[in-house]
Amino acid sequence: MTIEKINESLTAEAYRVFSQVDALDLSPAYSDISVAISEDAELLARIDELPRSKRQAGFLYAAARYVGAPLQSYAEFREHLLQHWDVVERLATERTMQTNDPARLLAILPILASIDGPIALVEVGTSAGLHLNLDRYSYRYDDGPWLDPDDGPSTVRLECSTRGSVPVPTRIPEIAWRAGIELSPLDLSSDADVAWLRALLWPDHPGRQGNLDAAIAIMRQHPVPIVKGDLNDRILEVVAGAPSDATLVVVHTAMLSYVRQPEAERFVETVRGLDAVWIANELADVVPGVEHTGPTRESFSFVVARDGVPVAISHPHAAWLRWLDADETSSTADGVDVAA
Repeated sequence: MTIEKINESLTAEAYRVFSQVDALDLSPAYSDISVAISEDAELLARIDELPRSKRQAGFLYAAARYVGAPLQSYAEFREHLLQHWDVVERLATERTMQTNDPARLLAILPILASIDGPIALVEVGTSAGLHLNLDRYSYRYDDGPWLDPDDGPSTVRLECSTRGSVPVPTRIPEIAWRAGIELSPLDLSSDADVAWLRALLWPDHPGRQGNLDAAIAIMRQHPVPIVKGDLNDRILEVVAGAPSDATLVVVHTAMLSYVRQPEAERFVETVRGLDAVWIANELADVVPGVEHTGPTRESFSFVVARDGVPVAISHPHAAWLRWLDADETSSTADGVDVAA
């Protein structure tokens, strides 16, 4: 078998898996399109000409939405995408996966709200920094009361269902200081950058788009400093600027999947050496030293860990949050196992 045929087979299989696992319960539109792509030799050949890291379905669909490809019909989707393939190729060299969905804060807010006193918040892989304004958003779990900022209900309204004994927050944490680290920060004054942020959101959940736009408006009103650079090169410099009278908290969501293993290991070693609370909300098995080995594993989900210990499993787009029982976690002297 030629290298080209091997690549085609691998790409076709990747899109079939994406349809059956990643998109199955999250996006019927993406799931159906993925099946069709896995059987489309011409489009698979085009995809295999892209850089390897840009062949994944998530990136391709973001590029497709960026150029306005319709999702209702595969024939129309395919025709539109191929007509704008020059833009897709350009995006593959200029853009990366930088989803910045405020809803993912629902998974980490219970931990943040449990921390006494003011917080100095650092987010690694912050994209446009929208998570860093978390104290300016409103939250609701199940059908409980809305948790609003001190100055009243926010235009960003985030809600999810719970499973298990989730310690539902009763207060919004006090953020005394905040900063982000991002390899390629998105500029919210740039129409192209904002369009890319919007394209990265999955379809089928229109409320997410409204919250994204509202969070962008809040960030424009309350900008947060974002340091450009590699996470390992800048982390110590950034945390050194945090005030000493606040609890340092380092967070990251859906970030380590895009970091090479040696760099991820170096980052985790550095964070473990800080006097800080470390919160990770990541896909299973991507955080070095952290693995969840409990008996129940959702088909496609994130694992929320505090200081390397898994405490919850979350829907990738924060539609639900499930707190883990004690017998669903395992720890070692070096760290813990996260997953789901």
